[in-house]
Amino acid sequence: MWTQYFGDLFEAAAVMEIVYTRNSGELAKLLAKDLALSVFPANVRRFSNGEISVSLSKSFGNVMVLSSTVTNEDWLELLLLLDALRDAKNITICMPYMGYSRQDVQNQNESFGARLFPRLLETASVAHCIILDNHAEPMMCFPYTHLSANGIFEADIMSKYSMQQIVVVSPDIGGAYRANAVSRSLKCDFAICNKARDVFGELKKTDVVGNVSNKICVLIDDIVDSGATLCHAAGALLEAGSNGVVAYVVHGVLSNGSRERLEKSRIEEIVLTDSICATNVNSSKFRKLSVASLLAETIRYIM
Repeated sequence: MWTQYFGDLFEAAAVMEIVYTRNSGELAKLLAKDLALSVFPANVRRFSNGEISVSLSKSFGNVMVLSSTVTNEDWLELLLLLDALRDAKNITICMPYMGYSRQDVQNQNESFGARLFPRLLETASVAHCIILDNHAEPMMCFPYTHLSANGIFEADIMSKYSMQQIVVVSPDIGGAYRANAVSRSLKCDFAICNKARDVFGELKKTDVVGNVSNKICVLIDDIVDSGATLCHAAGALLEAGSNGVVAYVVHGVLSNGSRERLEKSRIEEIVLTDSICATNVNSSKFRKLSVASLLAETIRYIM
């Protein structure tokens, strides 16, 4: 009995190992190097009818799963991976980007994705979850750590600009809290773009609240998907007298057509993080900053 007890205790306290899904390999390897941990890919097999199966090369005791769930298949791969890890003693999951978090309003007779998917993680016996700049505060019934990339953005902004020459701007009302936090930390001016829509819900115009004249506008946002919000905001800021517009966005979802739209926009530079490894930024207009050190610091604390 005592042998079994101490054996289980030792296994639960064993050195953490990292397992990653197909879309998170680059970030997983950076984390593994920073933390000096072993890293393993999840093996995905596809059947002729499109179904996928996930397997692992070994058994795990104390495991960190790294996965950004951008697409529906990303979520399916993650859930199947967690099922393959059902015999692990301790599962921590790191989700730099958690898909479906924008479905955060509960309406009658309508799906509520922001609550459903965290519940699925709970059924998979996840002990702790690390997330980064989630669109809304996650609806989890188990311990989680909610990180922000603001510090990474602030350090980069300070290295490039004088605080007297910039104004931090939220591209819409919903992101005002995030952008204002950056503005307060940098001790620089702050402005908001207010989107007005017509009766059909189409974006009609964007008004600027705040003085941006003769300033470089630094847009701060959590997600860039279609790119329409950033493009409209940039146009409104330049019309209001801005000297130029750059954007710092945490998650580069960049759906079909968005890259071309942003390439043609009047935004001078778009800085993204590597929260979504698959985001292709092979362009002079895009630049990436890594969140590996931020995630590694948190994982060290959990370990």
